[in-house]
Amino acid sequence: MLSRSYLFNITIFVLLASLWGLSFIFLRLASMHFDVISLANGRIFFACIVLLPFFFFSRMPSQLFFLFGLGFLNSALPFALTSFSAMHLPASYLATINSLVPLITVCARRAIFGTIPARKTSFAVLIGTLGVVLVVELGPLRFSEEIFISCLASIFAAICYSLSGIFAIHFFKNESLIALSFMSLTSAFIILTPINYFTLDQMPEFSLVGLYSLVILGVFCTGLAYLLYFQVLKFFGPTASSSVTYSVPMFGTLWGVLFLGEVVTWQMGIGCAVILIASIIIFWGESRA
Repeated sequence: MLSRSYLFNITIFVLLASLWGLSFIFLRLASMHFDVISLANGRIFFACIVLLPFFFFSRMPSQLFFLFGLGFLNSALPFALTSFSAMHLPASYLATINSLVPLITVCARRAIFGTIPARKTSFAVLIGTLGVVLVVELGPLRFSEEIFISCLASIFAAICYSLSGIFAIHFFKNESLIALSFMSLTSAFIILTPINYFTLDQMPEFSLVGLYSLVILGVFCTGLAYLLYFQVLKFFGPTASSSVTYSVPMFGTLWGVLFLGEVVTWQMGIGCAVILIASIIIFWGESRA
């Protein structure tokens, strides 16, 4: 029989996956009212407000110089890329492409540390890539140069998340996760603010939908999601907690259908299933290793 503690953390796990899936909905809505940099910077600002009280009770990270590199790689660049992609791609596409993070992470770790991937891992990467092709190429959108560039931007954002995880493990292995997240987000805000100032041609027109979407995206889908992730990470460990990413496409697609009226084809369903299977194979292999 499962303990109350285990059931509680499973609930947190599912809530985290649903929040990250929901983030693509509000990212899509907010992208209709804000430019790319303003959207990314506003999201980071509200997330910092949520994490600030917890930061005061955490230990200050060392190697502050490298925090700017982490902030750029983990927040500033991928948030900007995802904000751009959200202007052209449905939430279900964004969530599905983002689910490539575990696959990319395994490949990057193998490449960086010189370890040849196991056959099972290589097979999983191939079928995971096939899943993304099914979703992007055979989904309800008509393929165009704009869609292609948006997909590339979203994939590159996933690469940034993967590399930033490796970067964080290498330089900040023993640091407080909450302090590290707050400081990396703050660094990203410092990086994006001057860029936002010089690239903003005019103030965006006031919109309650845009403002609410930005606040929810920053407070709940970024700030609160970070705190939930820390709890999941503490209870299940780093390997098992990374599997939350596998559930994000399903929630992203579900929210897209319910709130935005997006169309889901059977090819997209197959693509999501293929990515999920590939990720489980890698997760199982990595956890056994």
